[in-house]
Amino acid sequence: MIIKGAMVCDANGEQRGDVRIEEGKIIAVERSIMPKSGEEVLEAENLVLLPGAIDLNTRVENSTLSKENLLKLSHKAARGGISQAVLIPDCKPTTSSELGLELLNALKDDFKAQILGISDAINAENPKSLNELAILHKKGAKGIFAKSNIDGNLLRRACEFALMFDEPMFFSCEDESLSANGVMNDGELSSRLGLPSIPTLSETKEVAQISEVARFMGVKAIFLALASERSVEIVCEAKNANLSLKPSQQKIPNLFLQTSIHHLMLTEDLCNHYNTAAKIKPPLKSESTRAKLLRRVKKGEIELITSLQSAKSQEQKDLAFEEAAFGIDMIECFVPMCYTLFVKNERMTLRDLSRILSLNPANVLGFQHKGLIQEDYDADLILIDPKETCIMDNPDSPYNDWIFYGAVKEMFVEGKRCLGFRANHS
Repeated sequence: MIIKGAMVCDANGEQRGDVRIEEGKIIAVERSIMPKSGEEVLEAENLVLLPGAIDLNTRVENSTLSKENLLKLSHKAARGGISQAVLIPDCKPTTSSELGLELLNALKDDFKAQILGISDAINAENPKSLNELAILHKKGAKGIFAKSNIDGNLLRRACEFALMFDEPMFFSCEDESLSANGVMNDGELSSRLGLPSIPTLSETKEVAQISEVARFMGVKAIFLALASERSVEIVCEAKNANLSLKPSQQKIPNLFLQTSIHHLMLTEDLCNHYNTAAKIKPPLKSESTRAKLLRRVKKGEIELITSLQSAKSQEQKDLAFEEAAFGIDMIECFVPMCYTLFVKNERMTLRDLSRILSLNPANVLGFQHKGLIQEDYDADLILIDPKETCIMDNPDSPYNDWIFYGAVKEMFVEGKRCLGFRANHS
């Protein structure tokens, strides 16, 4: 197949040209490629070709692991321009088992976007022991997930396994004793609404602890969905502290910061009138914090963006604010949301967008042939129309009446077309 006439963009630059795909790989990227007899040609004039986005922080609907929910997540992710999605294992039943990972492998051919499993460090049946991390690694786990309140000795051993397997650690940073029954950000609005709040300290103190452990152990660490500017500052300080050591003592800083697209677009004001659509975790913050996080992204200090996908049924959302579930279901609009915010509104380049959405997460996962549009790379690609808009018409969404640019027209995962855009044959 040839994708013809698109603006081809990745983290290395932009050029108008053609891309040939064979057996799931990118074979050629040139100004013009002549089709072979009978070769499929996808006319992509006025469209932009990007590497597929990679989301390192997604969950199945209602945190319930089933074939139906996995397929639903995969199809929604593909429509949102995501080629790979990491599934956080805090679901029931958990993916942190041989059966859970085998289910992902069994559904691989039915997936649109690939769903990747990671293992929970802690054994759910015996919280005082580690999972069989070596076995789960052999079964295909792409990393190890840990909550920040994990026992220190177990955390050290989990880090040792991660180093042994050259896997990243995925950290959820929250002091649950501080956040307790909190349902929104701690501030003036929570006081006015009379709602129990979640203090920023519940995140920042845990980030400080985990950044020190990760830096000491030398493990590759992803700080999932940080929502506090102080948390970002702490991790950046940990990275910079390494540079002050003697060369013989230095370790390569492998700390990676992630925030959600929602914390860059929305604020806690949406919780007004007890709007449960805006109840997500970590909670939405003030406009001041939103602007500071966005500046950190533009400076390259926050390297990863997530959809924070965690769909909840209306039965779990249509309740009093304190009783409603945390969660948001916007993964189908992920790339258009990112394009609208970063490129359309903030004037970032497509090169920078591609680095954040594709190359950085590919590097974190150790994928050497994903994240760029180059020869011998996997054909994980999306075609977007930068001028086509979509108006959100959903009263149950915090983005109701918002307009997004950059509609996803086609998705390829290892060369396999997912969305059915029409093509011609030479």
